[in-house]
Amino acid sequence: MSIFANVGNFFKSMFSGLVRVFKKFIEVALPIAKQVIIAQLKDIAMQAVTEMSFENLTNEEKRKEAMVRISSYAKDQGINASESIVGLVTELAVQMLKG
Repeated sequence: MSIFANVGNFFKSMFSGLVRVFKKFIEVALPIAKQVIIAQLKDIAMQAVTEMSFENLTNEEKRKEAMVRISSYAKDQGINASESIVGLVTELAVQMLKG
């Protein structure tokens, strides 16, 4: 085996190890990031859901409007909240309001 092949294998092995470490970091950090985003949105979610509870709308319309308000707040605050996280925080707020 030539020196170039050995050097190439060394860097390939090193790169593969770095990729594994990075993937593990993302797996651990992502749930924490979601928790932080949910914590940042919980107050506005409670406010939006509470306000919507007094509106004469269907439950689906109330949910959609609350999600629009939460998404708008997140965007204004520079919070990168996916639709699924906004839906989750909306549902959590509804459940808390129900008691």
